[in-house]
Amino acid sequence: MAKDVDDLLKWLPSIALFGGLQEPTLRRVIAMLGEHRFEPGSNVCKQGDSGRALFLVRSGEVLVYRDGEDGRRIKMVRMGVGEFFGEMTLIDVQKRSATVVVEQSALLFSLGNRDLYTLYQEDVPGYVMILQNLARELSRRLRVTNQRLQSLAAEQDEDDRTLIRPAVTRAKPI
Repeated sequence: MAKDVDDLLKWLPSIALFGGLQEPTLRRVIAMLGEHRFEPGSNVCKQGDSGRALFLVRSGEVLVYRDGEDGRRIKMVRMGVGEFFGEMTLIDVQKRSATVVVEQSALLFSLGNRDLYTLYQEDVPGYVMILQNLARELSRRLRVTNQRLQSLAAEQDEDDRTLIRPAVTRAKPI
């Protein structure tokens, strides 16, 4: 099915990731987008799988889950129109951190790491704007997570053994 370019030109700037982009950059991005239709119950991606793209929700609804160490599947967040997920794989090239399951029939668009590299080669200012927007969104999500962790910690005994310790990443010598 052909993408509705005019619709996407109006819709994409409403998504934080694409805010502030000029029309020529938006057109480049639209040309790169993959279009995917999913029925309820379908997995978009699975925790632990390799990932190469983020997904934008154009219609429908998805649920993001994490599998606990005890095997339980824990609902993390519900996402709908205008929201996106899978962005971490574009930055850290790690395995998927969650499973995403379609709750309501969905139309999703994907943007892959190769697409971003192509954008970098063709339109550096547009590429930089997307990265800045992505950093802002990740910062916003981290702030929300911090607030949730604070609430959980306040409910628990303030004993040092219950505090969450951040993972330390060290640069490796070349």
